[in-house]
Amino acid sequence: MISPVTVTNGTINMNFPTRSDSYYLLHASPTLASTSSMVNALQGSGGQLGFNATANRSGSMFYRVEQIPLNSANSLQNDGIPDGWKLQQGLNPLVPGVGTNLATGYATTWLQVYKWQTNLAALPIAYFPNAATTVVVGSTNVLVPVALTKPYTGWLTYNLSGTAIPQSSGVTGDYVSPSGKVFVANSTTANISINLVPETDIEINRSIVIALSAPPVASQSYAITTNTCVTLVQIMQSTQGVYVGTLTITNGLLSGAQSVKMALRTGAGGVPLALLDVTGNSLLGNTFTVPVTAVGKGFQLNGGQFSNTVTNTPWGRNVIVNLTFGNTQFVNVTSSSLGGQTVYGSIFSTPVTVNLSGLTSSGLSYSGSGTLNLSQDQ
Repeated sequence: MISPVTVTNGTINMNFPTRSDSYYLLHASPTLASTSSMVNALQGSGGQLGFNATANRSGSMFYRVEQIPLNSANSLQNDGIPDGWKLQQGLNPLVPGVGTNLATGYATTWLQVYKWQTNLAALPIAYFPNAATTVVVGSTNVLVPVALTKPYTGWLTYNLSGTAIPQSSGVTGDYVSPSGKVFVANSTTANISINLVPETDIEINRSIVIALSAPPVASQSYAITTNTCVTLVQIMQSTQGVYVGTLTITNGLLSGAQSVKMALRTGAGGVPLALLDVTGNSLLGNTFTVPVTAVGKGFQLNGGQFSNTVTNTPWGRNVIVNLTFGNTQFVNVTSSSLGGQTVYGSIFSTPVTVNLSGLTSSGLSYSGSGTLNLSQDQ
């Protein structure tokens, strides 16, 4: 409802409630029966707004307010630009020639800007339905889904960055650099395939950032939005975090403590494996794996065994090293020293038996025993 109309210094003022999805035209005519003319226009706000017009001092004048949907195609100037769009850009729909004027901040006319924006709105929008994808090191590839709001045929382009390192000459990276584009054949879905390089050791967690990119405006066939055009591929070192600690042999040839890192991964045929990193140990090698069972937030090494043959030893013989693991015990502790660090929480303790053969011509072997103590670090 229009509030009482006031006249101040020859200007008529009227206030009325508005809607944010509409715009409003003020009509004026000398009689109720005569054709009216447009004297003002404004965009609705969802609150009270006011029109003003110069009062007719020579006779009577009748005014009415017309409400029109903001997305209406109506154009008072018939210049190809809807009045609602003009008001959204701060333009006056009552002024002729606006469409041929150069748009502020552009080297094109307002009509060209309108056509470009409306064409862009009609394009399919490409986006990532998932904000992140998690894969465990050792996987050969990862498929990252892309979705589109409308069926699309053509190439989607993307860029990669992040803390993960691409494979290159002389560098063993985390993934093989892809082509940076994927073809979509009349579909609303696509997949970006990233070929991962299986890691043989335990490193810090890496990630790949994938960002969709739109074609140049001149050949734009799809659009992107800033909040959904980026996704993250997290490359985890282990299905249950990384464990750190020591392998300590209390007697025998391997007496002493060896720093150890362990990750849980999936091996050939889907068999869960514990990858142990004992870098620097000449008898055990740098890394080895044993079967493992995941138990809740921990693990169980049940009779897992590792065997290694060491050649070119100082004794001139091949040495066969066998490690046998007993049942893992889960121990709750308030604090403990593990691998030179103070650990709070829990320790997974596994008895270990070591057997070395081939050192002597008699075939006698050397054996020792100890424990593998690990605590979850990541």
